[in-house]
Amino acid sequence: MSRRLSKQNKPIERTKLFGLWIENRMLQVAIATPINSDRYRLEIDYCECPFESGWLDSKSLDAFSDAIESLVEKHGMRRGTVAVSLDGDFCVSRIALGNRDAVEREVQSLDSRVPRYLQLGPGVKVTGQVRQRVDDETDYAITSVVNQSLIGLVYGTFRAHDVELAYVEPSLVSISRLIGQSKACSEHPVLIADGTGLTWDVGIVFDGRLILDYRPAAAASETEFHAALDGHISRLHRFCNRYLGIKAGQLDKMLICGSEARVNQTIALFQQSGAIKSEALRVPRLDSLYEIDEDRRHSHSVPAVASVLPLMLDIQADQVPDLLTAVRREPDQPLWMQSLRVGWPAIAALVLCLFGFGILTRQRSHVTEMKSGEGQVQATVTATQSRMHRLAGQRERINYLHSIAWHCQESDWGGRLKQITQSLPDTARLNEFRVEDGRSIRIDGSVFEERLVYDILAQLEQLPGVAEVALHNTTPDTNSDTTRFVIRLTMVGPGVQGQVEDAGANDNE
Repeated sequence: MSRRLSKQNKPIERTKLFGLWIENRMLQVAIATPINSDRYRLEIDYCECPFESGWLDSKSLDAFSDAIESLVEKHGMRRGTVAVSLDGDFCVSRIALGNRDAVEREVQSLDSRVPRYLQLGPGVKVTGQVRQRVDDETDYAITSVVNQSLIGLVYGTFRAHDVELAYVEPSLVSISRLIGQSKACSEHPVLIADGTGLTWDVGIVFDGRLILDYRPAAAASETEFHAALDGHISRLHRFCNRYLGIKAGQLDKMLICGSEARVNQTIALFQQSGAIKSEALRVPRLDSLYEIDEDRRHSHSVPAVASVLPLMLDIQADQVPDLLTAVRREPDQPLWMQSLRVGWPAIAALVLCLFGFGILTRQRSHVTEMKSGEGQVQATVTATQSRMHRLAGQRERINYLHSIAWHCQESDWGGRLKQITQSLPDTARLNEFRVEDGRSIRIDGSVFEERLVYDILAQLEQLPGVAEVALHNTTPDTNSDTTRFVIRLTMVGPGVQGQVEDAGANDNE
């Protein structure tokens, strides 16, 4: 929200800001009222669903609309700026972190994977995306996914009550941003576990950014959540080590938000196991930005406060993975503007009719001239078509002969072996190079560090003529302290290979 200045260069009075968190059985709103020195006063309100099935069930949609209307009227939300965050039951986020090319490939591959996100239910999926430059070598991209029918329902409900939304983003992204403001993850990553909703939403946060949206399966209760996460701690350590380049021991803290009873029980379970240090996440004190009563800093209020935080920080819209991008419509306009938009074609048609007679006369004259030369044009067209037909036949025969010549050639397997060996690191060893068929090569090798296998995969993908690189397995060799790997290369077909080599020849020229 940009602040405008009047003609006297005095700031216009700031409006209220609203952050609404939507969960299947609860609506929670954080109201930020402007006070002195660019600070805000925070208040929390909520509305619970009277039905067991939740707000967005077909039988409960009227109750959802009534709840929105109640909060809008009670707090005057039409006169302020409203942002919304969705609980993890409704949306999911996928994050890419690394160099620019790797992030670009991951973002492009998401386009084909998003329609298959069945965990969000059937139907068309829409996304909200943000891409940022972290430093000179690292890019960060987040893609949030939601069902189009669900986000359309939420957006339509607010528009029905004359409320325009600034954006809608996943709750886990909002909470990550709030933790970043509290400086709880400035040096080391932390786990966050949001148990405010029906199921647990888990993520890893570093420097205020969500770097992993992790959904443990079958983890509805506190005991199930503890069992699932306890078995995956080592995997999460490896994730941080791979993408952030840190030691595994530095991922040693988990922040938990939710109802007081649920948070306390979960903390007790992790204290008994000692798998990771856990503590309750309450609404942080950010005195330079807002003030909030101590008895309002409940853990279950964190998602709502996180929803309104970007508005208080004046974060630009292109820095939020807005799920409304595909469904947002223009704001409602006054009646006279709507009439003008509907009637302008008739007005334009009336103006054009004033010039119709002259234009029609000119066109008739032009048609008469064209008819006089119609015979000559037809003869030229016929001759051209005949010549093009002969050229097409000759081209078809030439292509056929080229195809026969190409299929008769034997692949240069020696050259392939040289390319592959030059792509391996100095510490890697090639044990076996096997040509399985006309298009497949099997590589068996050894490395001293398992992470080098992924570097080898990236190098092999860059080789010309390689269509697919697949890692079959990695096996630790206890006798030599090495890791054996088996990789299968699938080469492109003859026709495509010819195009690749022709393109390479043109580039060299």
